[in-house]
Amino acid sequence: MLSASILTSAVFLGAEFFKIIFVCTAFLLFIVLALLLAGFFTVNTSLVNDRKSDKKNNGAFTRFFMNVALRVYMPFLLFVSDVFSYRKDEIRKVFIKANNKYVLSLDKKVLPEKLLVILPHCLQWSECAHRIREGLNECRQCCRCTLGKIKDLVRKFRVNIAIATGGTSARKAIKDLKPDLVVAVACERDLASGIIDVKKIPVYGIINKRPHGPCRDTWVNTEELEWALKHFLQKQE
Repeated sequence: MLSASILTSAVFLGAEFFKIIFVCTAFLLFIVLALLLAGFFTVNTSLVNDRKSDKKNNGAFTRFFMNVALRVYMPFLLFVSDVFSYRKDEIRKVFIKANNKYVLSLDKKVLPEKLLVILPHCLQWSECAHRIREGLNECRQCCRCTLGKIKDLVRKFRVNIAIATGGTSARKAIKDLKPDLVVAVACERDLASGIIDVKKIPVYGIINKRPHGPCRDTWVNTEELEWALKHFLQKQE
């Protein structure tokens, strides 16, 4: 059926028309392949040079290709890994790590009120009697989870904070608070999808630890979170 349709079209449109279509298709495939290869080498080079000084990789040209790689190559790779269920979390970790290096290369500094920390609700101890919904005002700092230490960091640096139950609530917090930079804590899946969704605001991702499995009694390295806050905040006189 398909072969008959192609032959019929060839009779009416002519072989020259199909030749043009073939050449255009081949050219587009070549461009896509070139972009994917450029994305691979850009991300790979960035990760190989991870321990070197950021100043060597801070040029506008390098940042442009890194941004293209993060917006084109990595989402494609994530899509393929999801379709074939192949090492999804490992590929997501590579994406998050490459994204973080790109965000750091921007050398962006913001005021405390323009920095938003997004935390997953599963950081709270699952048996806590004080359910935390917005902010950390309800936290009694009983030290059974890391939210108590995070509450101290929020007071110290005076940044905005949002507790997210999922991607929708995280996007709503960003829309309502309009930050210039986001530091997000989540699992690999939620971080990767959130970074892709938020296109105009830099998002620095910190992967949470899940000793009891997903979405229950997770925790985060508060020293890493504190380092990120110190790095991205403008120094106050």
